[in-house]
Amino acid sequence: MAGIVSCWAALLLLLAVELLLSAAGANWGIGGCAGLMALLVAYGFMRITRAPALATIFALGGLFWLSILLALGSLDSFTRTNFPVGDTLSSTARNPRTPPDTAP
Repeated sequence: MAGIVSCWAALLLLLAVELLLSAAGANWGIGGCAGLMALLVAYGFMRITRAPALATIFALGGLFWLSILLALGSLDSFTRTNFPVGDTLSSTARNPRTPPDTAP
């Protein structure tokens, strides 16, 4: 029971550090805090070192699948191109005083 309480207290401490780093604008440490939190959950609550081999394989498979999903999700923002609305060669304004991207 003491191990679970100390793990929970360490998670709360890391949460406070993560919030302070984000308020200070230090984005370099937020990922490190999140990684430490994940390790604490895996070793403190899940007790992955004492688990059977199949549980370890499934935990590693879950991390692998999570990395694939995060990589695919980040591709959207990396490959997105912003096109201004109404600025195409085929659009002509009926009234030259109104811009072509506003509604009449």
